[in-house]
Amino acid sequence: MPKRYFGTDGIRGEFGVEPLTNEFFIILGLAIGRSLLASNNCKKKVIFGCDTRESCSKIIDQISIGLQEEGCEIHNTSVVPTPAIAFYTKKENYDLGIMVSASHNLYKDNGIKIFNKDGFKISIDDENHIEDYIENIKGKNIKLDYLSSSNKLKNINISNEYIDFCLKTIKSNNTKMHLTLDLANGSNYNIAPKVFKKAGYDISVINDKPNGININDKCGSTYLNDLPSIIKGNGSKFAISMDGDGDRLLVVNEDGKVLDGDDILYTIIKGKNILNENIKGVVGTTMTNYAFEKFLKEEGIDFIRANVGDKNVMEKMLKNNYVLGGEASGHILMLDNSSSGDSIIAALQFLYYSDILNKKSINSFLKKYPQKITNLLIDKYLPENIINIAIKEASDKFSNNDLRLIIRKSGTENCIRIMVEAKEAERVNSASKEIKYFIKDKLTTLLSWKKLLLPIGKIMEVKNS
Repeated sequence: MPKRYFGTDGIRGEFGVEPLTNEFFIILGLAIGRSLLASNNCKKKVIFGCDTRESCSKIIDQISIGLQEEGCEIHNTSVVPTPAIAFYTKKENYDLGIMVSASHNLYKDNGIKIFNKDGFKISIDDENHIEDYIENIKGKNIKLDYLSSSNKLKNINISNEYIDFCLKTIKSNNTKMHLTLDLANGSNYNIAPKVFKKAGYDISVINDKPNGININDKCGSTYLNDLPSIIKGNGSKFAISMDGDGDRLLVVNEDGKVLDGDDILYTIIKGKNILNENIKGVVGTTMTNYAFEKFLKEEGIDFIRANVGDKNVMEKMLKNNYVLGGEASGHILMLDNSSSGDSIIAALQFLYYSDILNKKSINSFLKKYPQKITNLLIDKYLPENIINIAIKEASDKFSNNDLRLIIRKSGTENCIRIMVEAKEAERVNSASKEIKYFIKDKLTTLLSWKKLLLPIGKIMEVKNS
């Protein structure tokens, strides 16, 4: 059965638009309470965090109405990065941690990510149970008017504990390196500067003034356009660019080169090898550049590909007893430090191992195969079966020996992602264009209803998604 509400990373969509209405979030709270917190041994303790979107407090209130109806004790820590919720849920023995965020999406979108008592994202089975309960509750047409929030939420502050947690992962503190932090006007706006200052870095901070609607707006890890000129102007060694909820990052170096998740992992692994820190294996995704896989093979390190999504990466890491994994999009998972992707901790580790390589005069750049990711925007009501037919036909038609091709419907946005990789950039560019228009034409033909497709001029082409 296809997912009804949960996507690649939690529930996400435009707030106030079906299905993410106020009523839905009340029902969601009821469903979470009845499906995940029904055990007699469960204390029913839940902690909330959120990013800086104006809709966050409303969503917390609505979910809490449902949770309180199920007898839950609720603590709210307000604005913190996603990994802080993962950390504190485990540390203080909460039954669940709920992060209200739409990650790298713009402010109109919102949603949730749910963590279990061990600080890991809940399983697909748990998501399915929640969805079943939602449908059951909605099917009974239960009147929700009688439910009211009695403001039983207890406000707590976990920032200082999380800052200390991040600082404890640092292996060295002997640098005065100048950094630029792009905080996406998101949940790290207050915490990240404190961590890096205490770690001894000289920092310049941008996009650290959230106003409820400017999160990820031409800033953060999905918008790096301005960073090369900024760091050239202020003399930074690196720009660390985080997303709105602080669980992933990309890096721009002093030469203006963008370092994605593959590059960051490459640097960490290269540095670990120099220090004889054993690495059993690494988990990437279908989007991981083949050059990275080839590098690991040469180093004698096992490599496994997972489906896109940090939860899928984590699942394979745990199954194979690996401590390192990640995505090209910037989710870096290090189980020896954290149970979730963490942009601050990943940045600290990258900086440490980058310094190791620099002192040894070792090239820290992964020479990657040319790769291009194209987003074909589609209407959110486009039938799933039609999308799948178009994707399959495109995959069958264009798959051949000189291309590595991944075509999939995004689990976080209303688009089809087309990843093309080859030895030659010209081949990548031409194939990307051909595939994009083939899928568009195929969808139009299948539906005979062109209004379901956004205008071709709105199709986005980006290097990282």
